[in-house]
Amino acid sequence: MKLKAEGWAWVGRLSGFAGLFIAFALVLAVAAAGIARLAGIEVPATVGWWTVAPALLAACAATWVLTVRIDGRPLSALGLRGGRAGLSELGYGTLAGFAIIGVVILALALPGWVSWTAPGGAAVLSGAEISILLLGAAFTEELLFRGYAFRVLHLRFGPVPALAGTSVAFGLMHGANPGITPLALVNLALAGVLLGVAYWRSGSLWFVTGVHFGWNWIMAASGLSVSGLDVRISGLEAVLSGPALWTGGGFGPEAGLVATVMTALGTVWLWRISGSADRPVGARWSISETPGDDDASV
Repeated sequence: MKLKAEGWAWVGRLSGFAGLFIAFALVLAVAAAGIARLAGIEVPATVGWWTVAPALLAACAATWVLTVRIDGRPLSALGLRGGRAGLSELGYGTLAGFAIIGVVILALALPGWVSWTAPGGAAVLSGAEISILLLGAAFTEELLFRGYAFRVLHLRFGPVPALAGTSVAFGLMHGANPGITPLALVNLALAGVLLGVAYWRSGSLWFVTGVHFGWNWIMAASGLSVSGLDVRISGLEAVLSGPALWTGGGFGPEAGLVATVMTALGTVWLWRISGSADRPVGARWSISETPGDDDASV
């Protein structure tokens, strides 16, 4: 099934995607709460699988229904390649995410604005469990903002409006996070641009998921807040002592000017490496890569 690019068909597509996601998420969340109640499990108030799993499954379901059943396209049209290719793209993206946020942490450590203590005691979740949780959360957000939605906006308006729209929405999604500040919202929108560039240039949803996951994992492993959330992998606890304008204070580095600068530089770097013809990941994404004459559809 095809919809012409002109007109308001894109609104119906995005509304349908959002509506399906919300409906699936509500049903799955109610089901998860019922299962927990029957099993006598107390669901923690913190971020965990009881909150991430329903959103992840709902995002997967909405993406499949709109892409495969309604549009008649394969999931590979969104950059979800299977097998070793997908794993390779995920791995390269993770390394890129490590590098970008790693430089931010190094820039904070050199002047002594961040230091670490090891208070002991077990982490909230084991390292392996929290790592999988972060990966699931990253994939969920990429499905929502850089998957089907980005493709629809790209085909209708072009890459720059698609980047702008999904990045603003990505930033606003974090508006209720603990300790959010105006600069944090700006930085998270800029992070949306960085992720959007990674997706647009690489054509791989696995690659951009890796960038997102690697970014969050390094902060969690370093004992820093992840977008205002206390999600730690190791026993390390980071202590920020520098000016909050630069370090981000209690929200974490994403609310500081150091992150602002490095996100901008990281965006330029990803523009170069993810669009390189000799990069051993997926080829750069373009509308014409999908089968059929979809250049003026969806």
